[in-house]
Amino acid sequence: MRTDILEFHEFYRTALGVATRDFIRDHLRDAWGDSTGLAIAGFGYANPYLECFGKAERTLALSPGSQGIIRWPTSAKNRACLVGENDWPLPDASLDRVLIVHGLEEASDPHKLMREVWRVLADDGRLIIVTSHRRGLWSMIDSTPFAAGRPYLKRQLNRLLEGAMFRAANWNAALYFPPLKTKLLLRAAKSWERAGARVWPGLSGVLLVEAQKDMLAPAIPVRSAKERALRPAIASPQATSRNANLETPDPDKAG
Repeated sequence: MRTDILEFHEFYRTALGVATRDFIRDHLRDAWGDSTGLAIAGFGYANPYLECFGKAERTLALSPGSQGIIRWPTSAKNRACLVGENDWPLPDASLDRVLIVHGLEEASDPHKLMREVWRVLADDGRLIIVTSHRRGLWSMIDSTPFAAGRPYLKRQLNRLLEGAMFRAANWNAALYFPPLKTKLLLRAAKSWERAGARVWPGLSGVLLVEAQKDMLAPAIPVRSAKERALRPAIASPQATSRNANLETPDPDKAG
């Protein structure tokens, strides 16, 4: 059973949730900018993070059916819907970007989820996964949604991506400060982030990985054409070909 949507919603209304959102948003902006003209979908509870892509052609918030859904009114371009975890009502190769936040840790079948992402991404599309880090305090202290489900190590994420025909292009990490709600700690959170990235890089609260399709990997059937034809599409944004500048993966970074 997934975490209820109201728990995510309430967490991101707290001071700790706002700090969490801001630190992770910084990394997303560095990776994708404002994503002008792109079609983007967020899976899990990506609502607070999709808002930083205000110039995207379209943003979709896809929530697993057992989690529930909340529509947020910050932009008329946003669309929200409930979906099957491994069965999204979107055409093949219809998205330029997919963002997964609070979506992987509680997935019943992570491999099938990744294969569904592969299906809906354009050939030059990009995926970012934000997931709780097994070595970080955030997966151990039950005060935030990042403690729910299955946390990951970097090598586990990399294995999952490779098994679903993705190739990691850039690794990053965030949330080095303890997940406590004290005002003193939150005021010092920026200092914790700067120090953590230098002093204890393998103990971050979350891992972020940007990946792209591995078009050289052997083809693996995702779903038959007949099965796809039976499902109505809720959106059909035209994926466009764009090149993204990606950093070389650093295997020694972020645990």
